[in-house]
Amino acid sequence: MLRFRSILRLALQSWLTTAVALAQPPDSPAFRLVLSEVQPGNMATQLRCTLVLRDHHFHHETASITPNRDSERKVYEGELSDADWSALNAILDSKGLRDLNVPRAFAPPVMQDVHILNISVGRESKFQNLEFLNDKSRKPYDSELKPLLQWWKSFNHRHMTESHAAPNSQCALNQNNTLFAQ
Repeated sequence: MLRFRSILRLALQSWLTTAVALAQPPDSPAFRLVLSEVQPGNMATQLRCTLVLRDHHFHHETASITPNRDSERKVYEGELSDADWSALNAILDSKGLRDLNVPRAFAPPVMQDVHILNISVGRESKFQNLEFLNDKSRKPYDSELKPLLQWWKSFNHRHMTESHAAPNSQCALNQNNTLFAQ
């Protein structure tokens, strides 16, 4: 029961965090993409989070969260090149991804292979939110998501210089709702 509550709390916090991130005041740059991934493990939960702003800037974090502390958090910030920006926008504006409508995910009492992926894409005046609790829930949408996930994989494997910027609250998980596999 405790594990179910943790999963449900994490899913809700993830959704709320994305909603708060997207409700930025008009004077701050709007997000074009918020992409976060949480992979629970036996000893630590792995987190990757990327925020892409409409002004081509990005904020990227990786973290390994253990039961007692948030460790190994690294923050990277920079600006996407014009080619990267164009490639990302082509993916985000593709008909397949634009038309994707994923039913809201609710965590069952017992989940196996938890691998949470949240995607929020800034559309004209609103956001398209896609949430997956595991790889199985994402499988029916693989063909539409594949270009974006390949872009993100390539982005994650780039050499980036670690930034001295503070972690962004949209990328934070707290110790009360972090999952660990059993």
